[in-house]
Amino acid sequence: MDGVEPVLYPLLRRDLVAQGPRYVVQIGDKIIDYNEEFRLFLSTRNPNPFIPPDAASIITEVNFTTTRSGLRGQLLALTIQHEKPDLEEQKTKLLQQEEDKKIQLAKLEESLLETLATSQGNILENKDLIESLNQTKASSALIQESLKESHKLQISLDQERDAYLPLAESASKMYFIISDLSKINNMYRFSLAAFLRLFQRALQNKQDSENTEQRIQSLISSLKHMVYEYICRCLFKADQLMFALHFVRGMHPELFQENEWDTFTGVVVGDMLRKADSQQRIRDQLPSWIDQERSWAVVTLKIALPSLYQTLCFDDVALWRTYYHSSVCEQEFPSILAKKVSLFQQVSYLTA
Repeated sequence: MDGVEPVLYPLLRRDLVAQGPRYVVQIGDKIIDYNEEFRLFLSTRNPNPFIPPDAASIITEVNFTTTRSGLRGQLLALTIQHEKPDLEEQKTKLLQQEEDKKIQLAKLEESLLETLATSQGNILENKDLIESLNQTKASSALIQESLKESHKLQISLDQERDAYLPLAESASKMYFIISDLSKINNMYRFSLAAFLRLFQRALQNKQDSENTEQRIQSLISSLKHMVYEYICRCLFKADQLMFALHFVRGMHPELFQENEWDTFTGVVVGDMLRKADSQQRIRDQLPSWIDQERSWAVVTLKIALPSLYQTLCFDDVALWRTYYHSSVCEQEFPSILAKKVSLFQQVSYLTA
């Protein structure tokens, strides 16, 4: 369903009317018998359905879509089960013990209230009652102390588990990166189950590592190669380079400066077309060695990334002469500028 129909509100609110031994509910203009075992499930493919406030208060919303935080937790649990099974087992036992102690504490409180409620006469003169209260108090104090120790131990265990969080975070990023491929082609759809199999295969990597941090970095590197190779085998050849750039950008956004990716993908073109007058003026000021057919691209570069344009020193004809006339320009990039610009800037802008 796309929404909650108002005709269902009496049913959702359980506006039941008793008629002898049975219950009925009004749906539209009809009175229908109501069964106590009846359950209603509404399903939608829309990940963000609009639920009006009057309906939100009478239904329970359950989101079954994969979220980044949910997947990260799932991957972390898989990692701990493989890398530190004893740690996961210890945490499970600790949680069970903590839950048992909380139940005991609740029972003691209930017993205390019941004893006080059923006591007769003067409470201060009832020795059995006072002794029972003292025992309950002592037991409660022991359980409370045990819960505090359990909480401290749980914090310690969580710190050990969180050491593997970078791996789970990286893997979660990878899954959502490959999920975005469906926007390029509807055929590029990859299930979570397939990704989890890749993840578990990466965990089988037996490389020796001196410490946990090195082990995590090794697993992340191994998973990146596995995911890239697996996905590339599923793509059309024309889309493989696109995926490589998309993958690098998703995993390492810190390698890209502001506006770089939007300029490269053409997102900023629309804004620049609205500045046609300024574009023409900037175009007239470009160095003469730049071809007219490439001048608009250089103008776009100058407007969107002025600091990069300044760094490249396009006015220096001697600096760019060899590069400009070379048939393998990617190999003739001016060495004096190589350290000033990133590899992405060299490949994406200057060889485009």
